[in-house]
Amino acid sequence: MNLFGTMNNNNEDLLNKIVNLMHTDNSADAPADSIQWTKNLFRTRAAEPAKSLVQKVLAVLQMDLSPNKAAFGERSGAASEVRQMLFSAKDQSIDLRITKATSGSAIAGQILGAEFSGAEIKLTGAKKSLTTRTNELSEFKFENISKGKYTLSLNLANQEIIIENIEIN
Repeated sequence: MNLFGTMNNNNEDLLNKIVNLMHTDNSADAPADSIQWTKNLFRTRAAEPAKSLVQKVLAVLQMDLSPNKAAFGERSGAASEVRQMLFSAKDQSIDLRITKATSGSAIAGQILGAEFSGAEIKLTGAKKSLTTRTNELSEFKFENISKGKYTLSLNLANQEIIIENIEIN
């Protein structure tokens, strides 16, 4: 039987063979449960959430008010004994205050921005590594810090903010 009788094509024989193979095909489909299992493989892979990477952000010093040094535009009747530094990192700001104590220094800070209660804060340097967590107001504190240079790491939800070279005198 010639289905392409009116067609003057060099591939007419080839097309007739393809149609004949389609009519005489007796292969069986895969079982229904195998087809469903294969479809589910692709569905679970597509629905699997992508693992988020922790983004490291280096904080930038915006302001450093050292004791006994007047800042431009600052008026005060008494000199402060607290060194106050303000850092910014993306959408967050970090307020650090360093005060001298009888045994070393104390570092108190607060993460300004969204709520970061319970965030892990790590202070490393001068042969020391300390860890604490923020309170409900996103505040943290380290005490009895000896002289030296330190790095402060703030581990937030999906980012780590790093403040390097904090010098304690």
